[in-house]
Parts: sequence; C-alpha cells; structure tokens
Amino acid sequence: MNRRRVVIRGGRLFDGTGADSISDAVVVCEGKTIVQVGSVAQVPIADTDQVIDLRPWTLMPGMIDAHVHLWGLARSPDAENPIEQRAVRAAGEAQALLHAGFTAIRDCGSTTTVMLRRMIDDGAIPGPRILAAGMAIARTTHHWMRIDARWRWTRPVDTLEGCRTAVRRAIQEHSDFIKIATSSGHHRAWGETPTFTIDEIKVITDEAHQWGLRVASHSIGTEGVRRAVLGGVDTVEHGYNIADDTLALLVERGISLVPTLRIMHKGLSSWGAQTARDQLHALQKVYDAGGKIAMGTDSTGANHFENGAGNAVECVLMATVMDPRDVLVSTTRMAAEALGIDEEVGTLERGKCADIIAVRGDPLSDLETLQDVAFVMCRGQVVRREPS
Repeated sequence: MNRRRVVIRGGRLFDGTGADSISDAVVVCEGKTIVQVGSVAQVPIADTDQVIDLRPWTLMPGMIDAHVHLWGLARSPDAENPIEQRAVRAAGEAQALLHAGFTAIRDCGSTTTVMLRRMIDDGAIPGPRILAAGMAIARTTHHWMRIDARWRWTRPVDTLEGCRTAVRRAIQEHSDFIKIATSSGHHRAWGETPTFTIDEIKVITDEAHQWGLRVASHSIGTEGVRRAVLGGVDTVEHGYNIADDTLALLVERGISLVPTLRIMHKGLSSWGAQTARDQLHALQKVYDAGGKIAMGTDSTGANHFENGAGNAVECVLMATVMDPRDVLVSTTRMAAEALGIDEEVGTLERGKCADIIAVRGDPLSDLETLQDVAFVMCRGQVVRREPS
C-alpha cells in the first residue's frame, strides 16, 4: 500500500544551502524523508496528499545547536542534584529545545545524555536528535577536576596510554563523539593554560577517528587552540584570544569554530564582558578569513541560560559580525557538517530527513524570528503546530 504523502506549504522557504529563498514554497515528505522541494508551480500536489498549509510563514531546516550541556541541574545552588532528578530535568530541556525548533543538538559533556539519547531514539520520550559525548576527557589538574563530584562530567586522564584508554571507555559507554579540554584556568574552565600535549591529543583523535568518532575540543588561547588543531581535532569550541598564525592554521585545515557567544554575552562581570568582546573578535576574524563556523551556544540550563527558545539568541549575536544568510547556514548546513550528520539533516533537499520548522517572519531580514518557531517536524513527525 502506498504511504500517504505529506505536503507542507509555506510563504517562503530557506533551504539551508545558502541559496535564495523560494516563494510560495512546497516540501513533500514520504514518511521520514523529503522527496520534493520547490515552488508550488514546480511541485504538483495530488488530491490524496495531506496538506499542511503554513502560509505566510517561512519554512527552513530544523536548527542545530552544536554545543549544549543537558546537565539537568536544579536552580538552587544548595540542591544535591541526584542523577535521577537530573535525568528528568534534562529530558525536559531536550523537549524544550525540540519545541523551539532545534531538531538536532550536540551535547558536549553530561552524565545523563547518552541514556537520554537512547530513550529519544527508542521513542520513549520526545526530543531532538542528540549526539552525546557523555563523560568529557580532561587532565587531572586545573579547574576540570574541581567540579562538584556529585555531577562531575569530566574524566581525569594522564599519559598517552591513559588518553587512549579514556577514548576506548567512552566508546564502550556509547558516546557519539569525544569531548576534550586542551586549555583550562585555575578557577574556571575558561582559561588559557594549555593542558594536553600535541602527542596526547593525537592519541585521542587517532583512536576516536579509528572508530568513526569525531573530537570536539574546548580550546581557548593561542597555545591551547594550536595544540588542538595540530593534534587533529574536528571542531574547536570557544576558540578566542588566538594569534593570527594559529587562526590561519585553523582555517587552512578546515576545522569548524563553534563560537558559543550566548554563554557570555550578558557580561555579568568585567571579566565576562571582556570575554564576550574577545569571542566576538575571534568570530569576526575567522569569518573574514573564510573559515568554517558552526552555531553553538554552550547553554547549560542554568544561570539564565535555559535550553529552549533562548538558544536562538546565538544567531542574533553572530549577526553582529556575520551576514544573516551565513548565520542561517551556520545554524543548519554548516552545523550538520561539523557534526558529521550532513547526509541526513541540515538542508531541505530531496533524500534528507524531514526535519522542518516554520517561523512567523523572514529570518533573512530578522533573525529574532528564530525565537518564534510556530511549527516543528522532526523525523517526519509533527511535534508542534501553532495556529496560523
């Protein structure tokens, strides 16, 4: 028996490739798969099709946040945060992200998210497509091991063999990628003291790549970023305060920068305000040099950075130095490429998974509208539809 097609109509469509928008647009889906995209004049609609008319809204690929943390922490600093409570809170954050139009996310370190991903994939609970790092890998010194042991999401390693063993353990724990920290501070992670050596990073990346896993590196400051790039990581998270030759190396090797502007943009202290300026300056330099940029927020679910519609604030911040069209591409196609899932998602094209959202305005002229998602389809299933 033929499966009934679903036809989604929109006032316009941005397909994520960077091409001009299509007016009076149509996306045809069969099950989880997009089979046709174009204007209504190009794509015939059959009487048997199920039509979802979202005009005059804008259709676009589901957004991708390449750097979040679903920690599920309680708002109270005195809470004990047992794993069971954190898991439930993290599930709520995942659902909030999905309803906000984020149909895929990459969690860069959490003790709850590997299992959460499995539950979502099994259809037990709603949520976006998740790539989960599980326990991140860090040296035994500096800030990373001072995180409260009750919810610590980093694994201490030293020596070349220790690095290799940590990657193998992450693979046994069903991590989708490896998260490492190549820089740190004494009192916070956002410091510029390099941690791993280039040889140690190479051991990590070689072992991960051998098993088909990518490596994301928390890297700040010239030396931390330089070692990460030379060590073969796939993405650099944060990546500010770097010298021009290190920036050129990052661009030359095609490594994606995930700028994470949201986490610092409020500048709640003089240090935070300066960090926000430094991040924006680094993004400007990488963008001007033609480097790869993937949208990622570093949203933690706490301290005014709840996971949900607010994650799209990152796009507005990126547009301070980037063209809005390029921001949208960084939030869709480029993010999918950085995560290695671009054969499935990131653009609205024939053969891609039906991860489709609709916003009430035109994001090319107003990126604020990305915080006003009215329709979400993920894996071919409608999970949110507001009245038009």
